[in-house]
Amino acid sequence: MTRPPDAGARARAEQRLAELAEAERRMLETERAVNDHVEQLSDLDARQRHVRITQKIRPGLGTIDVDGDGRLLHVSLDRDGLVTSDRSLVGRRILDALAAARAEAGAQYKQEASRIARRNRV
Repeated sequence: MTRPPDAGARARAEQRLAELAEAERRMLETERAVNDHVEQLSDLDARQRHVRITQKIRPGLGTIDVDGDGRLLHVSLDRDGLVTSDRSLVGRRILDALAAARAEAGAQYKQEASRIARRNRV
């Protein structure tokens, strides 16, 4: 024959149930925070497509534009700068400007993603 649980056993069972309920609440809260974080990063990705970064091609050869993802949008060359420049270095200088613009795009993205993470404490 089984005996009914004593008051101590009942109190321990109620304590465990309360702990489980609290753990479930925290889990749901964490899940919401993660979903919010993912949504904010997705929004950031969408905004990056509309960012435009302009980098000078040194020395005075023109400019290069990339989007926030680092994709090349436009190259504008200055004719006067090209005439006085060493032509064998023009390609290298354009590539250097492209690399600098892409690095800036990446740095801007990382900075904003860090702000989002700090805001969400992720």
